[in-house]
Amino acid sequence: MTGPTVRLSAAAVEHLDGRPLVVRASHRNGCCGGAAEVPVAEPGLPQDPSGYERVDVDGVEAFVDRALDRRADWLVDVDRLWRWSRLCVEPARAGTTDRS
Repeated sequence: MTGPTVRLSAAAVEHLDGRPLVVRASHRNGCCGGAAEVPVAEPGLPQDPSGYERVDVDGVEAFVDRALDRRADWLVDVDRLWRWSRLCVEPARAGTTDRS
């Protein structure tokens, strides 16, 4: 993979339940005029796969946006609140495969 390294927690693999993963860049504006492309993880397929790199991550088909920082490593995990859950993306620490 020439882009960022993406890892999945066990909870994220369970949350996806066999569905593909999209890690896309989401443009965010800062309070003081700055802007950044922030990674966002979603289950499903990209609308236009031409801007994505297809990779296999722990047996999950993943599509990673080429606009994301190529030097970054990301950990896709699950945020939970009561019975609701959603995928989240955090910077991965070296040597970690799960958020603990």
